[in-house]
Amino acid sequence: MQKDNFNNKLIRIGSRSSPLAIWQAKEVQNKIGKNSKVIKILTTGDKILDSRLAKYGGKGLFTRELDEAIEKNKIDIAVHSLKDVPTFIKKKFELFYILPRADVNDILMSTDNSKTIRSLPKNRSLGTSSPRRAAQIKRIREDLNIIPLRGNIGTRIEKLKKGKVDSIILALAGIKRLKIKEKFTPLKVKEFMPAVGQGIIVIQSLKKNDKINKILTKLENINVRHLAQAERATLKILRGDCNSSIAILSEIEKNILKLTARIFSSDGKRMIESRDEGDINESIAIGTSVGKKLIKKGGLEILNL
Repeated sequence: MQKDNFNNKLIRIGSRSSPLAIWQAKEVQNKIGKNSKVIKILTTGDKILDSRLAKYGGKGLFTRELDEAIEKNKIDIAVHSLKDVPTFIKKKFELFYILPRADVNDILMSTDNSKTIRSLPKNRSLGTSSPRRAAQIKRIREDLNIIPLRGNIGTRIEKLKKGKVDSIILALAGIKRLKIKEKFTPLKVKEFMPAVGQGIIVIQSLKKNDKINKILTKLENINVRHLAQAERATLKILRGDCNSSIAILSEIEKNILKLTARIFSSDGKRMIESRDEGDINESIAIGTSVGKKLIKKGGLEILNL
């Protein structure tokens, strides 16, 4: 697919200011053409470094200011990690997926170079502020001390090096995108499942912005759209968000989309799983089906524990 310069109009691409966010925005910029500019915007989530995001509501903390910039015509499109996008967005916005999905695995990085969570020394500390990660860690090793850890990838690695924690969990996609050279071990996805939308970069624009949306549609990666829609459909049925202990793994094989989702109690002691599959064009229905199955198994009760 050839690049399009959007009829020579300068396209203003909004992005968070972290190194990973800027990398993602530049990948989008490269895809859509040279006649564009990346504009850095500091979000509420970037400012909160000393406490859990859930304390501040959790929803939209990494996207709110970018939404407002689009609405006020300060930028034309915004680039996000899909896992940061709220489950329910304003009807005026449209989401587009023009880049391939990266690895969905999480990785383990530790001071003793342990290869698995199970092999970590007893009673060690592990840094993460993700309820999904924390619940899965506790399910595997209830003796580990979970330490809330915020900040971008570089900040968290630096805290590990300074001994603030003994180990950390990060997304493999970010590690690869930033070409991080520290030693790490990818975790097996079937044992340690990823977040909804992990590894997916999404573009958000106004539905009424016809010229831009027409070009973004031409550039779309259809398979990534189907995976994203399926996973977010499950999350919507459960009314979950980034602070929910929900993990999802989806894949496409010969136009068949397979989706598995798990819900964990916050202490990791309870876990339920459901799955479904079908034609990729039924992605939303597949995701919805999995969500409904989880509800029948008591998923909402577990999430509210």
